Amino acid sequence: MNQIPPPIFSYPMAAILLGLAAYMLLRRHRPNHWIGVRLPWTLADREIWDKSWTLAAVLLVGMGLGLIYSWTLLAISTLVLLVLCFLYPLLLYHQKYGTIRYWKDLGWLDYRPVVKCPQCGHLQKLEDAGQLAGGHCEACGASMAR
Repeated sequence: MNQIPPPIFSYPMAAILLGLAAYMLLRRHRPNHWIGVRLPWTLADREIWDKSWTLAAVLLVGMGLGLIYSWTLLAISTLVLLVLCFLYPLLLYHQKYGTIRYWKDLGWLDYRPVVKCPQCGHLQKLEDAGQLAGGHCEACGASMAR
């Protein structure tokens, strides 16, 4: 049974979701602990943060439009949002660094990437994502770029 929700509830909630999605599509925030997909992998790499931010905004549009049609679509799109916004950054991080490990320095926002050497498998801490391009493995000296 796919009931259309009463407009008194669905339209204001859909407007809030679509407004948040529009805000997220028009404005980019740097990694923070207040808004966005706040996972260690997104906090460690700005490129992954930006891609996850865009995915979350697009999924919020789907949630808002789905809510106008039915509550069932809202529930399904909420589940999709939660699953994809967790798996997508994890897969991007693994593709870029070869591992899902990260390290955390002092502070509550200071997540840093860890890269796996493609040649010897050595895990090496990086200060930031920019070190990946020109970095070399501490164990075997191979280039860390993928």
